[in-house]
Amino acid sequence: MASFTCLLCSPYRDFNTLTKIFKHITLYHQNDPNFGIICDLRSTCGVLYRSYSAYKSHIYRQHLDELQSAEMSDSRINAIPVDNRQQYDTDFDVGHAGINDNDHESILLNVDYEETFLQETLSSPTSGMESFDSIVDIRKTYLSFLLQLREEFLLPKNVMHTISSYIVTLLNHTQSLLGNKTISCSAHICSCLSSTSCKVKDKEIIEFDEVKHTLNDVCIAIESINKNEYQLIKYCEEYFGYSVPEEIVVSLPGENLDRGYFIPVDKTLTSMFSSHSFVAQILENIQRQQTLAENDPDLMFSIRDAYNGGRIDHDSILLQVYMDDIGLTNPIGSKRDHHKLSMVYFSIEDVPDQYRSKIDNIQLLAICDSKILKDCDKAKRFFQPIVDNLNWIQFHGLSINGVHLKFSFSTVVSDNLAAHMIGGFQSCFSAGYFCRRCYIPYTEKNSLTAMSTTKRRTTIDHDELVQELLVNPNKSPLMGVIGSSPLCELIGFHPTHSLPGDIMHDFLEGVCPMVIMCLLKQASSMRLITYGESS
Repeated sequence: MASFTCLLCSPYRDFNTLTKIFKHITLYHQNDPNFGIICDLRSTCGVLYRSYSAYKSHIYRQHLDELQSAEMSDSRINAIPVDNRQQYDTDFDVGHAGINDNDHESILLNVDYEETFLQETLSSPTSGMESFDSIVDIRKTYLSFLLQLREEFLLPKNVMHTISSYIVTLLNHTQSLLGNKTISCSAHICSCLSSTSCKVKDKEIIEFDEVKHTLNDVCIAIESINKNEYQLIKYCEEYFGYSVPEEIVVSLPGENLDRGYFIPVDKTLTSMFSSHSFVAQILENIQRQQTLAENDPDLMFSIRDAYNGGRIDHDSILLQVYMDDIGLTNPIGSKRDHHKLSMVYFSIEDVPDQYRSKIDNIQLLAICDSKILKDCDKAKRFFQPIVDNLNWIQFHGLSINGVHLKFSFSTVVSDNLAAHMIGGFQSCFSAGYFCRRCYIPYTEKNSLTAMSTTKRRTTIDHDELVQELLVNPNKSPLMGVIGSSPLCELIGFHPTHSLPGDIMHDFLEGVCPMVIMCLLKQASSMRLITYGESS
């Protein structure tokens, strides 16, 4: 069955013709680094195309008939008379260039057809609108254009102001040209318009004053959008459901003002799950993974299949939180940590594998200065609204488009330093009980110890250590624990099983260098390689 759903968008977008989805893909996704489309227009299709050029060639070779038929059915001819005396006795003929359907290979090499097709079908900057019925539609379209320049191409504000100014100037010049071509409505023209034999009567006529007023309204709409940042945000809220991040004040009265920002998860999820096809794919992927895990006990796709996943409902969608720091200054130099921010993201763990690594599926949750998280009290104030929001979603769920969806928290993914900070463990990895999974001391880290004899951290032991530290904080760190976690009230979270290992750093900076060093030492002792050759 033919599907006109763009799976490259987040959320997915539905189209009713091949022309519209092809126009949309050409405009917005032909340069995507993770481009991937499966064509299912016919039973003989089904191939995954990982480049736009391959997908375009397939459409031109196999589906040119559908492309042309949809294009012809969508075409509309609007005749507007030019105010020129010589054109009252002429016919307004519109022709459509025919294309030889029997020679698809020659069409692929025909650059003129491709340019004509793109000019006819890609003339509008948006593919979701059938027509522009009001100034509001034009304002919304232009706002979408500015957001694309701002968010995707990272153009500064002064460049967008320049673009708006040139567009307004172009419209003003167009208005002047139309004014030069106008003629007065004389009695002869009026009688000609009332005559049944006059060919002008079949044309649609609009007064020039109306054209001028319309162009003025368009200019005002364009200028008002990019007038200032406040106005731009207000229009984004009105047309695209943009939500202003909520401010979190973490400092007490009398202290220097410290604050972070938080984007409610429920608003982001409501926007993401507005597409029925996106919801269907996630639920189908959950069912498929559960079926495979039941047939093979050794498979584990997520925490749902692990020992601690028994608390999660089989139809709940997993939410995974991710933390990392970014530097806003030159990372090389004395001030490399002067402006360091902690970023908190979340992603849906049950999305299909082909979409999991896309940036569109990683959503910003919160942001703050990194120094805030080094203060335990401020860290708890910063994470408290995030915890409350996630708990509310897990308890109530969300009803989107008549479908009730349930969500569950899974894990917090981060590097080892951030994981220890979130879990309430010591941040020093060169002394004491440095591991957040067991009680092995640093002095025995290189000794060969059987897993059966290693004492692992449990929820009961960890909670007892935290309670002991609350009674006597001077004992910190106690068996590697320095206090309670700022996420301790989050449903489904516990420091002993909700902080998975940092595989990249553990292997690339831990296991791999040690293994390579052992191999080089062994090769040197066997006189297979010298120190000079190894370096």
